[in-house]
Amino acid sequence: MNLRVIKLTLSFIAALLISSVCGTQYLFSAYSTTLAERLNFSSIQINTIGSAANYGVYLGKPIFGYIADNFGGRRPFFAAFIIFIGYFCLAMTYEGNLRPSFLLCAFYMFLAGMASAAGLMSSLVIVAKNITSFRGISLGAPIALSGLSAAIYSEINSLWFKNDNYHFLLFLAISTGLCIFIGSWFLVVVPPSINQDTTVVTLEEGNSSSCSTKQNDKFEDTPLLQNKINEEIDIGGWDFINNIDAKLLAITMFFFSGAGLMYINNVGTIIESLYSSHSSSTLPPIYKLQNTHVFILSIFSCLGRLSIGFISDMARLLFKIPRSFFFILSGVWIFLAQLLILFYVDDLDKLLIVTIFVGVGFGNLYSITPIIVSEWFGTKRFGSNWGMIACIPAFGGQLFNLLFGYNNDQHKRNECTGTDCYITVYYFSSCACLLSICISLSLFYTKNKK
Repeated sequence: MNLRVIKLTLSFIAALLISSVCGTQYLFSAYSTTLAERLNFSSIQINTIGSAANYGVYLGKPIFGYIADNFGGRRPFFAAFIIFIGYFCLAMTYEGNLRPSFLLCAFYMFLAGMASAAGLMSSLVIVAKNITSFRGISLGAPIALSGLSAAIYSEINSLWFKNDNYHFLLFLAISTGLCIFIGSWFLVVVPPSINQDTTVVTLEEGNSSSCSTKQNDKFEDTPLLQNKINEEIDIGGWDFINNIDAKLLAITMFFFSGAGLMYINNVGTIIESLYSSHSSSTLPPIYKLQNTHVFILSIFSCLGRLSIGFISDMARLLFKIPRSFFFILSGVWIFLAQLLILFYVDDLDKLLIVTIFVGVGFGNLYSITPIIVSEWFGTKRFGSNWGMIACIPAFGGQLFNLLFGYNNDQHKRNECTGTDCYITVYYFSSCACLLSICISLSLFYTKNKK
């Protein structure tokens, strides 16, 4: 095994290591209720803290996407320090060593989210530069691992820390910082081998000398056709912002992701509400149920991210089904989850199916959308374009989380129990998802017509 292969292997493993700790914002619901009780935060305040992590991730993506497009991949050493500071300060606040301000806690989570975005974007860019074949698998692995990180940490929390959130947050700070720092040493762009470059040049020279006459005749006969074939789609900047397809994609992403994030960030609160109305005395502790749902959510999100790319490839190749169909399908999963909460879930046993649906739908959404962006608008400015679309969920999540928090606070004043504490807001999220499905169907029709 030569030195270049060793460097490629180590760089890819480093990308996987970094990605495996870049999805910890989805872990928030595992300790959100305890954090609220310990620091006496309202539902709106705790939802603001949860949304801040999403803001860090999603607003960081266009920034680091732009950097990746214009300056190439960079090793994210700084991200290790930032994510450590974010979780460490949150742990100190939880223990009472720092001022218990919900705005400061939101800032700490924002830092952790920004560091996660930097680590994941750097990993993806360097993997894309190093591995030019089997790109679907090579890029799908780190994306899927980022979705799996919440499952990994929720299991660690259940097995080792149980309900000791202070030491768990300290562990989260140290382990995420170390993984990104260690991975950054080996995450490098490996240039192509000299022999490979020489072979390509030789082949090109040989082909050009033997086929120049034929090629010249061909180009002279069909110059416009040849130029049209070779022309690559390149829509970005203001053209992308003003593009009607991009606008419709952003609107649907706003509602789909907002409804999904509302459940992801508040499943711990929903469990607490259903737990208080449950008559059985054999239920496990709340923190175990919360960790279980975080684990299942993360697992099915990972499966959704891994499967949808392969399935959409096969469907397109064998049945000519466009990828936009699977974007609609991901929204249908999330829409069905909203309906289940409204008309089916009335105890903890039935909540599990909602967690599975949200996990699959959210995983599908975050895997198929960047592929659609690259195909509709080109790859030259993919980092910036996907970064702009990827920041939309921060605003959708904030809106829906604020609605959930306001609704929950209002009902708790009346000493609500069970589904009465949260069900009203899901009428709104169901209508929003249905509207997005209709918009997606119209977009699907117009794109196919073109």
